[in-house]
Amino acid sequence: MLEGKRHRVRPMPSSILPDDRNVRLCELAAEAREKLRPWALQPSGATSTFDPLYEPCGGQEGVGGLLRIAALDPTGSGQLTDAEADKFLAESSQLFEDIIHVLNLSALVAALAFTVAVPLAVLNLDGLSTFDPADRSLGGTRSPTWYQRWHGTRLLHASHWTGNILLAFSIYCSSKAIAMCFMLMPTYSIYLPDVESRLRYFMKYFSNVTYVWPFTYFSVGLLMVSLPFLAARISPVASACAVIPAVSAFSVFKYTCMAQGDAVANFQLDLAKRLLATEDLPRGEVVSY
Repeated sequence: MLEGKRHRVRPMPSSILPDDRNVRLCELAAEAREKLRPWALQPSGATSTFDPLYEPCGGQEGVGGLLRIAALDPTGSGQLTDAEADKFLAESSQLFEDIIHVLNLSALVAALAFTVAVPLAVLNLDGLSTFDPADRSLGGTRSPTWYQRWHGTRLLHASHWTGNILLAFSIYCSSKAIAMCFMLMPTYSIYLPDVESRLRYFMKYFSNVTYVWPFTYFSVGLLMVSLPFLAARISPVASACAVIPAVSAFSVFKYTCMAQGDAVANFQLDLAKRLLATEDLPRGEVVSY
């Protein structure tokens, strides 16, 4: 029985620049500590996803990378052995693989939202048939009077506009997320020739990855919010039932995305305070696990 061929991955060089590699890495670690310090000086539990000191650090994604880089030389000694540098670069290579994996999943979700929203927008433009309030499925001639009012041209016209506007924003968010992923994935895979150059690029543009998830989420969330307005031209029953996923888009954002994001931000704050405690942070602020 023939064995399948295994895909052999060529290892990425740690650095193509000559000399002083360890010095350059220590400088990156010092730069990461400087970026984290203003935010890390806050009391424990005082940060959130939209903290004005947290956002300049790149949010959850940016802080996660900065913490990893800052941990290379937490004391600021500027001394780094070759073994420590090699281990750090190997772990950083895995970090970028993880980033690419997240970007790939985000692009997939955004693409799925795009493929749903575009046909809905096109079908909605050719004029979906409005319901007949006397239809048997809606109660026939004994249907409630509010069905008759629902059938009014003003309400359906406003619903038509609202649904299409929401769909348009959903398509914009999904295309934006896809474009960002398509630029960031090759940047961290083939555009930059070594791990050190990827680290240096991340240090300069660490906030880019942060904006991928909002566009990805709202590509789906806005699509869900548009459903009651699109269904308004089909039947009041369909529109009323479509309110459930529309409301869930807000509740998921508040009680899942935001709640989890705030918890992660505060956990990262504790890590930053412990990491930078060897420098000028008040030791009374350092937390223990």
